Amino acid sequence: MTNYLNAKHNSEQLCAQNYAREDIQPGVVHLGVGAFHRAHQAMYFDRLLALPEGKKWGLTGVNIRPQDSEMFARFSQQNGEYVLKTMAPDGAAEYVHIRSIVRQIDGAKTPQLVDEAIADANTQLVTSTVTEGGYYLDENRTLMLTHPAIKADIEGARNTLYAFLYAGLKLRSETSKAKVTLLCCDNLRHNGELLETGLMQFLAAKHDHQLADWVTENVSFPCAMVDRITPKPSPIHVQDVQQRFGIDDEMTVMGEDFVQWVIEDNFAGEKPALDLVGVQFVEKVDPYEEAKIRILNAGHTCVTYQAALKGLTYFDEAMRDDELKQYFTDFIKQDAIPAIGESIVDLQAYFEIIAARFSNANIGDTVDRICTDGYAKFPIFVYPSLVRSYQLGNTPQKTIQGIAYWFVFIHKVASGQLNIQYHEPNASAMKAFTNDDAGIQAFATDAYLWGNVSRDYPSFVTDLSHAIEQARLRYP
Repeated sequence: MTNYLNAKHNSEQLCAQNYAREDIQPGVVHLGVGAFHRAHQAMYFDRLLALPEGKKWGLTGVNIRPQDSEMFARFSQQNGEYVLKTMAPDGAAEYVHIRSIVRQIDGAKTPQLVDEAIADANTQLVTSTVTEGGYYLDENRTLMLTHPAIKADIEGARNTLYAFLYAGLKLRSETSKAKVTLLCCDNLRHNGELLETGLMQFLAAKHDHQLADWVTENVSFPCAMVDRITPKPSPIHVQDVQQRFGIDDEMTVMGEDFVQWVIEDNFAGEKPALDLVGVQFVEKVDPYEEAKIRILNAGHTCVTYQAALKGLTYFDEAMRDDELKQYFTDFIKQDAIPAIGESIVDLQAYFEIIAARFSNANIGDTVDRICTDGYAKFPIFVYPSLVRSYQLGNTPQKTIQGIAYWFVFIHKVASGQLNIQYHEPNASAMKAFTNDDAGIQAFATDAYLWGNVSRDYPSFVTDLSHAIEQARLRYP
């Protein structure tokens, strides 16, 4: 089979793993083929396919969102091939031709093909990247049964991850009956457990007890930690790749040179030999997960709204702003690391690595990308350090400051005072957060965001109200 992307210029600069695509058998179904998946998991499998142990671990990439069908059609026209550009802090660039997504299915148009792929006995692994908000679980890990998308799916529609897993696993339980591993690759604490609890509640709501019993016996849900800063592809990046190699690649992605994938060693069926290409299989993912979520993700989240209020475009600019760089250092050292406590991860060294990665000016990671979906991010990334600090008898001043600036940011965007695109899928849940005392009270006591912190530690409401007042004075 001829490669779709045949470089007409500078072909010596375009690396590719040594395997023939026609020799590869799909063994993984991936739901949600966004930029992060293409820069992360697909890259690891591309490396695996070059090894004798990898030939049956090709990827079937699945789109599940109608709004992404146009993009996915382009991806399918490229036969699932694209260029991954990796940027190091010193400016060194590496270009790799990724070919591991050997089959593409638009589940928004042909859901039955997704069902058949999941049911196929050759499929040993179903992975997913549907963003933090794509699991529809509240602060108590309860599936949001009244959410329109979930409600419709229980009645037979195809909106969410759960509807696709339900149909595919049902067919698998009736046909191949083979064991399978469902591997969540989203930035969620205990992500495997969350996927399992969400799916099992969905099956209960469907009253399919037979399938629930089959899943309990034949499916595993390992936890995983994934890490690579992957900015939204810019026109400059796309132009660089297209002109450099003389190719028509609209799906090219870019990532930093750091990459990590840690997976709980809990596979129901066969396990891909990803450890041969840099993946870590561990007994417990928690220490790696906590370090990443509370330092990298929470650091991103608590800094980015302040960067937006300062009018910064790229996140690396925030790390060159003396005030924000000091804030990030203080947030990590005063709040995040003490809240984590003892860890097998060298947290100080990890912090220094993250600070260096955040400062990579060659990535071009935008502030508005990181601002996206704040309502889903704060409970996952920031809440753990917030509540643990109070439990330890500390007042997490820097965490509260980051939260306060998000509140001010929300209202600056709403009033048109910030030139930024803020994508907030949960805007309806934030209607009570009006820009007055009642809105601040609703914000500070929101159980989805902050659990029982306002009840157990009433000073949080006072401290947050004061921090919002200070932030407003700073950005009137």
